Amino acid sequence: MGQYQTSHMEEINVADLQEMYKKFEEECPSGALFLHEFQRFFGTLQNSEASEYVDSMFRAFDRNGDNIIDFLEYVAALNLVLRGKLKHKLRWSSKIYDKDGNGCVDRAELR
Repeated sequence: MGQYQTSHMEEINVADLQEMYKKFEEECPSGALFLHEFQRFFGTLQNSEASEYVDSMFRAFDRNGDNIIDFLEYVAALNLVLRGKLKHKLRWSSKIYDKDGNGCVDRAELR
């Protein structure tokens, strides 16, 4: 999902945003990142535990639940991964493992 890098504390400026958009357009010419493309980025097209994890990551980044990651969701994902605070990363991580969406990660989900 892009190789954009920036320092932890700086704000995203217009030039950064333009570069992110250019990279997004290269990777997703349709303007949307679909699950199968997301899986291809991570090399998990086969049915496996890694594929399940990547599917959960995709759902966590797909904030509006429309089964695509648009540019705003892409920027939010990169911002979280590259510059997010620990508490936000932990919240995101638990969302990935909370498969039933009840707000808790139970023992079965953790396995």
